[in-house]
Amino acid sequence: MEHQSPQTHIVVLAVDNSVPSDLAFQFYVDNVSRPGYQLHLVHHSNYWGNFEPMDGGKSSGPSPKHCQELMAKEESKVKEIEQKYRKLMTDNNIDGDFIILRGKDAWHDIIQYQEKVNGIMIVMGTRGQNTLRRTFMGSVSDSVVHHASCPVLVCCHPKN
Repeated sequence: MEHQSPQTHIVVLAVDNSVPSDLAFQFYVDNVSRPGYQLHLVHHSNYWGNFEPMDGGKSSGPSPKHCQELMAKEESKVKEIEQKYRKLMTDNNIDGDFIILRGKDAWHDIIQYQEKVNGIMIVMGTRGQNTLRRTFMGSVSDSVVHHASCPVLVCCHPKN
């Protein structure tokens, strides 16, 4: 009889530096994590592809120095988030990785990543915006729920 190695199931968990992300991570640890599961924490960093003028089109856009400062600040925030979640994975004996996504639409990039790694589900937090605010500003979690081809677990921050 041939011995088969246990199949690894990948769960994609979208994180940022917010309380809802912390809650989603803890929910994964307490309720979803199983032997054979691997957690891929994905963080969507700001997109730096096309800069638009910051003064309504009166100039050619932000200076190169200003762009470099913005990018350095973003990189520092990303490293802080990565260190925080890598420590949480270690502290909770969670097998996984931290992946930085960059693109224009966070929801689309999260779904594309899940499809690329054949993740069995996406877990994410939400700030619980009201309907009017979601309508005008959009919601990453709403878009993921409506477009993903796998189960999506959304952890909502309880209102105070």
